[in-house]
Amino acid sequence: MSAARLGLLARIVLVVAAGLAAACFGRKKEFEDFNPAVPGTHFKSIATVSADNAGTAIRLMVQVRQKLKDAGVDAQPRSGRWESAPDAVNHICSPGADNPVDGVLIMSYDHMTLYDCQTLKAAYDIQGSPMAGGMGLDEMTKHLIRYLQGKSAR
Repeated sequence: MSAARLGLLARIVLVVAAGLAAACFGRKKEFEDFNPAVPGTHFKSIATVSADNAGTAIRLMVQVRQKLKDAGVDAQPRSGRWESAPDAVNHICSPGADNPVDGVLIMSYDHMTLYDCQTLKAAYDIQGSPMAGGMGLDEMTKHLIRYLQGKSAR
């Protein structure tokens, strides 16, 4: 085989390998989903919970809570340690809980899930991909606010 053909073949292999690497290690799947049976306007008060107890995660949750408040949402802090998201939702939404709320927002830097206290199921779920240049926390928060205001979530 000639040197020119070997060079061309090497470039083709490199391009294919780069494509495969991007497909395997690229952006995390982003999504936005909501339960059509639970309109966003149903939520008058929301408890906010960090999915992680690290300081940075808690600071991000405080920022999101403030943006929700700025948009007119009654977003309230909740602290505690739970085994899982369903455990937190069951505790916060239990009958007789202090400061009853309509929903519980559990969030991390790339994922937010709003649970409905009546059904104890997810009403709204969004995942971004900020580490890969995709949707970040600010954009996810804007989407959540649109949902809560009864505007199109999509």
